[in-house]
Amino acid sequence: MSAILIYLFPTVIDMVLASVFFMTTVWAAEHGVSASGVSNLLTAWAGVYMICAYLVGRVVGKRNAAWLMIAACVATALLSAALAGAASLPVMYALVALEGVAMALFFIPFQVFMKIVGQRKQQSTPASVGLYTFSWSSGYALGPFVAGMLWGPLGWRGCHAINGLAAIGVAIGTYLIHRHIVRSPAPVESDQSNRSLASAAADYAGKPDLAWMSWIFGGMGCIAVAAVRGIFPSSGTACGVPKFEQGLILAALSAVQALVGLYLGRGKWWMYRPLPILGFGLCGVTALVLFSISRTPAAFFIAAVCFGVYSGSFFFYFVFHSLVHPDRSGRYVSVNETVVGLTGIIGPVLAGLAADKLALWAPYLMAAGMVAVGICVQAAIHARKERW
Repeated sequence: MSAILIYLFPTVIDMVLASVFFMTTVWAAEHGVSASGVSNLLTAWAGVYMICAYLVGRVVGKRNAAWLMIAACVATALLSAALAGAASLPVMYALVALEGVAMALFFIPFQVFMKIVGQRKQQSTPASVGLYTFSWSSGYALGPFVAGMLWGPLGWRGCHAINGLAAIGVAIGTYLIHRHIVRSPAPVESDQSNRSLASAAADYAGKPDLAWMSWIFGGMGCIAVAAVRGIFPSSGTACGVPKFEQGLILAALSAVQALVGLYLGRGKWWMYRPLPILGFGLCGVTALVLFSISRTPAAFFIAAVCFGVYSGSFFFYFVFHSLVHPDRSGRYVSVNETVVGLTGIIGPVLAGLAADKLALWAPYLMAAGMVAVGICVQAAIHARKERW
């Protein structure tokens, strides 16, 4: 049971992170901050996260993974209390940047902790990737939805207080499961289990190492999603979309992303073939064009749903090709986090500059062009090597 329960932890922590992003960016947009000033709140987080993820990756291990996660939760709770008392943009910038430290302390060790707990339950690589994608994406969906719903009755300070309590809950859950693991004997693997593991490994043993493709083309997708999250609070506010509806729109994007990621876990070979990649990419291009021309909550909602289909696919592709080779997965995961941090800097910065210099619709169309070129090249490479 613990092998499933632990996936609630990234759900809750990502819910906290997404609500922090939502509340700080909407607050900044409503107080007249420029589009680049709003989107760069995400940039501040991404820069710190990228550096700290690399550093945490050098010290994390099986013995300290759970304790680092607990420390991350305590830090998140303290930052939530500080954000509840913040009332100026510079202070919010500093606190959001410190969230990057807390998130690095949580998500890098969580992947180690997940492997420890997962020894009690054998899962295929696609199934594990699908479950993890569903987990953290659900948190991103819940964050803006819960914050948007509670902002009215509780105020944004009350929302931050709830975030702090949620982080403490994850810390307690992590401690209890860690204590259970320490006190329980390691399970004895049967011959049937060993044969199952060998068969699962053989499924992809002859496949090429495509982690480099996931970093390049998944990185383009990460830039696009960072741009959307960074610029939408400004474009949504400019179009008169209320806070609650803005929260629903961002929640819809991540909810669809979560469901798509979970569904793709049932597949086995699509991540090596060109047509699925091209189809998912076209959903992303369509969504970004819709974001650029939308003026009503309903139109933004449709764009978000379409984009969620695309983002669910490229996040799955991104994680799968880094985990499918067991002997290199540790190194590849650290590169993944670096790519996420780097694109989290590039996306909001470029989107904010384009919005300030051109118009609020410009970043969406620029991202659409980038994704269109990227998926065509990616699909062409797969098509040429379809014998894989």
